[in-house]
Amino acid sequence: MIVIAAVIVAFVAVLVAAVRLNMAVTDAGERFRVLAAGYGDAGLLVGARQRFRRRQESVEQAVDTGTVGLQTAHRTISSWFGTQQTGEGFYNNVRAFNRNLGRTVSGLFAPGPKKHSESLEEWREQQDSDTPRDKR
Repeated sequence: MIVIAAVIVAFVAVLVAAVRLNMAVTDAGERFRVLAAGYGDAGLLVGARQRFRRRQESVEQAVDTGTVGLQTAHRTISSWFGTQQTGEGFYNNVRAFNRNLGRTVSGLFAPGPKKHSESLEEWREQQDSDTPRDKR
């Protein structure tokens, strides 16, 4: 009779352990999906920032090229009339404004300062503290 009771208790213990293991695997799978989605979003964000920076650089290059073209045209026209007013300060101001505007806009989309990277133990403690007592 004792042997049968011990087998039944062991069988119940194995069932409980199997159910808890199944719940833990399901929970780990959900956490993995969330983690994988986060990495996917981070990759999309990095790609978007790179595309934005390429477009920003092309706009800055176009403004600089346009400024050089206008400066050359003004020099040519002023030489036709015999005046030598080049307006270097104005064109330098346009270029400086273009650079500063690009940096300002780029700063709005730049990543913030890096946050503290927690260790695995700190993450587990945080997860354990977030988990309600009845789920443990």
